[in-house]
Amino acid sequence: MIVGVYAASSVKERDDLWEEITTLKFAFELPPVVLGDFNETLHAHEKSSGHLNLSGSTSFHKFISNCELVEFNLQGHRFTWFRGDSMNCIDRAFASLDFQLQFPSLSLCRYPRGMSDHCQLLLQSPEVDWGWKPFRFINCWLSHPSFLTDFEALWSDSCKEFPGEFSLIKKLRIMGKKLRQWNKSIFGDQNIKLVDIQNSITTLKNLSEVCPLFETEKKSSKG
Repeated sequence: MIVGVYAASSVKERDDLWEEITTLKFAFELPPVVLGDFNETLHAHEKSSGHLNLSGSTSFHKFISNCELVEFNLQGHRFTWFRGDSMNCIDRAFASLDFQLQFPSLSLCRYPRGMSDHCQLLLQSPEVDWGWKPFRFINCWLSHPSFLTDFEALWSDSCKEFPGEFSLIKKLRIMGKKLRQWNKSIFGDQNIKLVDIQNSITTLKNLSEVCPLFETEKKSSKG
């Protein structure tokens, strides 16, 4: 049973939510996973300010204990929410011990937050190679002045390799390979460029968790 959480900002409303989730947990004979934005911290070190809402934290601790939940520790990071100089760990994932024993390879990873205040969290097992990936058309190709001419030439070559009306699938397959090669020769490897940019931004955002950034670094971290 997976329970997605988007908790309110007031302690009273969060207490009502903890009660509802506790009722759900004992109503179904299924090992639960409870994850999302809990809008609450458990310890002072989970907030950059170090200020802990004792009432909310105590209630949160009690909820986790009553539901017999075990937290998935966030890998390699302290915070999941950012606004200005404020940083908190309010996004988390829990599961019953039965669930964690059944899926021992799962781990909680943090991904770049983009334009959001919240980082993306992914509860995942080690990466699996699912094999062949579908062809994707990239819109920026249309902006290149030689695209249509090059496309016609590539399609013509594909038709010569597989003549006949019933070879369309083979033509499309070879066309996809030719377009990937054309894309790399014209635009370079965009995936690598994108990863490099994201890594640079992520490095600065990770740095901001341990020390203040210079103004130029703050602008760069916003992409």
